[in-house]
Amino acid sequence: MNSIDKSDCTNLPILDTELLSAFVAVIENGGFTAAARQLHKTQSTISQRIRTLEERVEVSLLHRTSRQVSLTADGETFLVYARRLLQLQREAISALGHGDREGVIRFGLPENYAEAWLPRLLDRFARLHPRIRPHIHCRMSSELIEALEGGELDLALTVRHANHGNGEPLGAETLVWAAHRDFCQDPKVALPLALFPDHCPYRQRALDSLTRQGRQWSLQYTSQSPTGLRMAVNQRNAVTVADRRTLPADWRTLGQADGLPPLPPAQLELHRSPSFQHPAGDDLIALLGELIAAESEAPDAD
Repeated sequence: MNSIDKSDCTNLPILDTELLSAFVAVIENGGFTAAARQLHKTQSTISQRIRTLEERVEVSLLHRTSRQVSLTADGETFLVYARRLLQLQREAISALGHGDREGVIRFGLPENYAEAWLPRLLDRFARLHPRIRPHIHCRMSSELIEALEGGELDLALTVRHANHGNGEPLGAETLVWAAHRDFCQDPKVALPLALFPDHCPYRQRALDSLTRQGRQWSLQYTSQSPTGLRMAVNQRNAVTVADRRTLPADWRTLGQADGLPPLPPAQLELHRSPSFQHPAGDDLIALLGELIAAESEAPDAD
């Protein structure tokens, strides 16, 4: 019996965290280059880890071409277990009490969502982990993705971009055209706009909708900050795009009756650095998801 136990144990391949994290990162980022940026390693290091992993499990996990990487049938099966193993590691650390130790979570989100949810989020999170110190970064979604890939962030809540749609879906926010309640629209002139810079998904949705409609527009103000856009709109001579639940009391929505096209919703998603293993991060994500779900179920204000 002892000999059988010994044989079974010694024949099992060693699947350490670095190999599993590299494999998951390649799939979630769509390739070796992006995975290397996210894990702060060279591309050759990631490639070597994947080769080592395939040698240890003795199967091919990935199809590799000059343009893309995809999972083999064995790879699809293994990906489920790789994610579970990484999750079990986080749970094991938490079970030993490490989740209550002092630490830092670097969390990024757009400023408008920080204003809407951050006070409640931090209050609830502090009750669960009073010794964890969140470091909050408020930036535009594209900048948050770059910061996470550059190792500056552990978690990031973003609005989905066409080229960054690999995060965990958390919900959607209704986008509307908005202006100060005293704004008077002149149908004979181009629509005056106050928008975020050109790498903002809100701006992209707005201009795409106007272009499809054939509506003329003029960009009057640009700001990276929601505060800057609010100041511009409060001058009563510009229209912007905003999520419905964060509209100031003295603003009004504009729609088809005003000659403006409908806007697609903003898809919210959570990005996690594969190297981030802190168990308190799971609680932060769960709390954020609860807040977003509660807001989505609440009736819109008139």
